[in-house]
Amino acid sequence: MRSQWIAVVVTVACLILACARGAHAQAPTDPCAQVTPARVSNALGETVGAGQKSGTATCTWVADKPVHQVVTLMYSPPGDWGSRKTRQTPGITKSSVSGLGDDAIAETLGNLSTLFVKKGNTTFMVRVYGVPAAAKQLAIETPVAQAIAAKF
Repeated sequence: MRSQWIAVVVTVACLILACARGAHAQAPTDPCAQVTPARVSNALGETVGAGQKSGTATCTWVADKPVHQVVTLMYSPPGDWGSRKTRQTPGITKSSVSGLGDDAIAETLGNLSTLFVKKGNTTFMVRVYGVPAAAKQLAIETPVAQAIAAKF
């Protein structure tokens, strides 16, 4: 009887640890491997170079011709989604974006758009620089985010 009780306790402890680990999912070790330069180039309409990793959670692709344009992917800390979605910041408008991950929002400030996506326990953002209109930025960010979300 005692050995059965120990087996139950060990099993429950393992399940708790496995669930806790999943609840705190982290960004992939190589954010640049989550989407190909070809996919980013296709979305941007310009050829980008290989992604440049910055820290452990960010990757940036750059197109220099005909104009300087940048696409950035950054993973958020676990648990960031709730505050990201509900936080109100003066001047920023938020809108839901359908068809991306489990949930997605676009934040717009002036002519700058940022797309945030939640898939499972992972949250990431895609942002485009060098494209003048927020609607055009979102049109570029969306297929890049779709490719990334498909990895989870």
